Amino acid sequence: MDLKFWLGNLSEWLGVVAVVMIAGISPMVKKARRVDFKYPRRESNMALTLFVLAYVFAFIYFHTEIFNFLKTAAAGFPGGDYAGRMILAVVALIPFIVALIARGQPLKSAGWGKENTRVGLLVGLLLAVLTIFLRGKFMTILAGVSSAQLGLLAVLLIYSLAEETIFRGYIQLRMDSRLGERWGWLASAAFFVLWQLPGRLNVLPFAELWPILVISLAQGLVLAWIMKKSRHVLAPALYRAIALWVLLF
Repeated sequence: MDLKFWLGNLSEWLGVVAVVMIAGISPMVKKARRVDFKYPRRESNMALTLFVLAYVFAFIYFHTEIFNFLKTAAAGFPGGDYAGRMILAVVALIPFIVALIARGQPLKSAGWGKENTRVGLLVGLLLAVLTIFLRGKFMTILAGVSSAQLGLLAVLLIYSLAEETIFRGYIQLRMDSRLGERWGWLASAAFFVLWQLPGRLNVLPFAELWPILVISLAQGLVLAWIMKKSRHVLAPALYRAIALWVLLF
C-alpha cells in the first residue's frame, strides 16, 4: 500500500466527515430521532453476548470445514473474499434479528426507524456521489457498467447492509445508550476492528494485517460518525458499499 493509497483514503474520509457536518445543519437531519433504551445496561449486555456469538461463529466459519457449504455458496457470487464475508455477515445477522423478534423490539432499535429513513437515504446518497467524485469514477461509470460489476455491487450492498445493521444499528445504539454517544462511537469502532481478525489472524503476516486494522479503525470511526448524525443504517451502509465498489471497479 503506497502513499497514494493512504492519501486517497484520507481525502475520502475527510470529505465524508465534512459532508456529514454540513448535512447536519439541515433541519431535516437535525430532526433525526435518537433511540434510547429503558434498560441500557441490559441492552448493552445483550449486544455483547450476540457479538461474542457472532465472533465465535466467524472463527469456526474461517478455520474449520464445518461450514464449507456456505463457502461453496459464496463462490457462486462475484467478489471473492467479499462474497464470503457477505455470507458470513448475513448468517451472523440472524441471531440479532431473532433477538429483536423474541424481545418484541421495533426495527428502530437496530437503526431502521422509519422516521429516519429519508434522512438516512439522503445522507447515504450524498456520500455515495461524493465518493464516486473523489475517486474519479464518474466517467468510468457513465461509460457503462457490466453485469459482473452490477453483481459485485449487489454483493457489496448486502454485505454492507448486514454488517452495518449489526455494528452501527444494533451494537452502536446500545453502546450509546449505556456509555454515552462519544464512548459508544468509539466502542462500535473497536468491535468493528475486532471483527476483521477472524479469517486474517494467523493467516496474514503482520506486515499485511496491520494496514487492514488501521483502515478498519478509521472506517469504523467514520461509519459510526455517519450513524451518529443520520440515526439510520442506510447512510453508513450505502456509503460503505459504494466506497468499496469504486475501489474494486
